Amino acid sequence: MKKLQLLTIALACTGLLAACSTQTKTDDQKAETAKMADKQDNQQMNDGKEASDSSLMGVDGKTYTLSDFKGKKVYLKFWASWCPICLAGLEEVDGLAKDAPADTVILSVVSPNKKGEQSEEEFKKWYKELGHKNLPVLLDPSGKLMEEYGVRVYPTSAFIGSDGVVAKVMPGHMEKADIVQTLETIK
Repeated sequence: MKKLQLLTIALACTGLLAACSTQTKTDDQKAETAKMADKQDNQQMNDGKEASDSSLMGVDGKTYTLSDFKGKKVYLKFWASWCPICLAGLEEVDGLAKDAPADTVILSVVSPNKKGEQSEEEFKKWYKELGHKNLPVLLDPSGKLMEEYGVRVYPTSAFIGSDGVVAKVMPGHMEKADIVQTLETIK
């Protein structure tokens, strides 16, 4: 009889614990569910943070705004005129810009008067003499975009997905094939 009472009490306790464990979601669980639903609503396809909506003037006099390229993949090359590695890869990147598929934009960013770079006027004059016609060079005189992407060395490459998310930032030189492959792997 005692065994039957103990078994009944054990079953009752198990049932009570099971009932308690099926209570409604916690606030943290609700917030996580809402975050996932919001991510799906915004159609975020790449892991990372959303790129800020920066607007920069190009050496060509045009204003470039990153949000204008939403729906396209964007490759940003941060570089400096004094960097021999940057200059060695500039022709390849100019070629990439020329032959970029319709869903891809190739841009480069220079920060005049930052980290040893020439003044804006000197840079524009110098760059014009290089003769690169396809690669838009955006000027970041405040260094804000460079800081946002954590650029510490030149060159640095940043890849933004078609969803406007910074999918990858890579310090150092990247070969053309590696750039193309990375662009193919992001959405």
